Amino acid sequence: MRLLDRYLFRELLVPLGFCLAAFLLFWITFDLFSQLDTFQDRQWTLGDIAQYYYLKLPELLGILLPVSLLLALLYALTQHSRYNELIAMRAAGISLWRICLPYFTTGLLFCGFLSLVNEQLLTDAPARLQDLERRRIQPQAAVQERWRERVDFRNPTAQRHWSLGAFNMDTAELRQVRLAMRLPHGARREIEASTALWTNGYWQLSGGEERIHRTDADDLPATGARVILSAAEMGGSPAELAAWTGSPITVSNVVIGWTNLVREDPETQQAWTAQSLLLTNGLMTGFRFVQPVERSALRKLIADGGYWTNGHWRFLNAREWIHRSGTDAEPLELFHPELDLPELSETPELLRSEIRVGDVLAKARTRTMRGAELTIREVLSYRQLHPQLPRRDRLLLDTQLHARIAAPWTCLVVVLIAIPFGAPSGRRNIFYGVAGSLAWGFLYFTVQLLGFALGQNGAIAPWIGAWLPNVTFGSVGLWMTARVR
Repeated sequence: MRLLDRYLFRELLVPLGFCLAAFLLFWITFDLFSQLDTFQDRQWTLGDIAQYYYLKLPELLGILLPVSLLLALLYALTQHSRYNELIAMRAAGISLWRICLPYFTTGLLFCGFLSLVNEQLLTDAPARLQDLERRRIQPQAAVQERWRERVDFRNPTAQRHWSLGAFNMDTAELRQVRLAMRLPHGARREIEASTALWTNGYWQLSGGEERIHRTDADDLPATGARVILSAAEMGGSPAELAAWTGSPITVSNVVIGWTNLVREDPETQQAWTAQSLLLTNGLMTGFRFVQPVERSALRKLIADGGYWTNGHWRFLNAREWIHRSGTDAEPLELFHPELDLPELSETPELLRSEIRVGDVLAKARTRTMRGAELTIREVLSYRQLHPQLPRRDRLLLDTQLHARIAAPWTCLVVVLIAIPFGAPSGRRNIFYGVAGSLAWGFLYFTVQLLGFALGQNGAIAPWIGAWLPNVTFGSVGLWMTARVR
């Protein structure tokens, strides 16, 4: 880094630190005096008050950082211009753009910092703030409020539907869980019986047991007793089974049955085997049937509760039903005191994000949103899980997404606004630059609110509404900076 750059950085960072500290101190003091009675009624301690302002900080930085940077730049540039330092630098052959490189670098660093704040600190700050505000005045109500009742969550990508009686936003504990999911490819159905007897057009199984494996490596399949099978499931009637591959059983050169019967259907991937079949009475022994589970197979689960542990969901007192098809009236039923489902991809963070986005969408149906309240990760995750959204919800989420991306770039725009007001040489009143740039700054935030409202209402494309103030004022700032003499 050149000596000049270090000097410019130092002359900028000192007033920037003072401006930021002054704004924070002024806001906290003003807010503290206005809410002092409220804090006393809630019986808050100094620790509670400190936590309150800590949780408010991410939201404030989105406004205070650009304004502080603007005022610090105006002060630094005006001081350089006042003592003819800018004239000396330009006389030495350094262009104005090169002189302002430290300012643009600071603006870019602030852009990255605000992006980090928005995506990390701002994610759960509103929920934690609401919990803090309720905790002291109504401790029992605060505990109840952390439970979100009647949570309905659909994951169309994974074909799973969650219905929760209650979800704890803090601990991710579940109550009254209902979960329906399609079985994945690779699931298979197996039926085994010690004997089977053809009677009244059906196969009557003795010791029949049916198992459904969720995957090829599933060692704990769903099981249930099976009493009868249709001819289609069994592969046909005794006469049709006699055409399978196998060894004949003969008595006095008369075929009375078959042993080691085997049949496979390459189209349906079904396979039948039997140790023996007697044609005289239709009795079969050692029967086994394997079939891939069809795509409409459905697995349902109802549990008293559940919790997230070691990277997967564990359900308590769970009853499980597996429907082999959408019209299966006799599903397999199992009971599990504890049931682990590591294949579920819905993490507690995803459920919290779903609830948070749902709250924002519900609020937006009654009034126009005035700013970005969702993170980029939340919007993208919600759009991926819900590809088919109503037009109003889609416009709102797209506007939230682009507004969240565009918001940190305000720091770079204010640099472009400050340079033409602070860098011109000549004897000028210092309040001219301050007043002019502040007027442009307030106009910028007005256009920002207008673009956000137009974008989410569909009057203009969401990305245009979100980027309109940055593009407009950034272009004007570039043009004015190029005209600085």
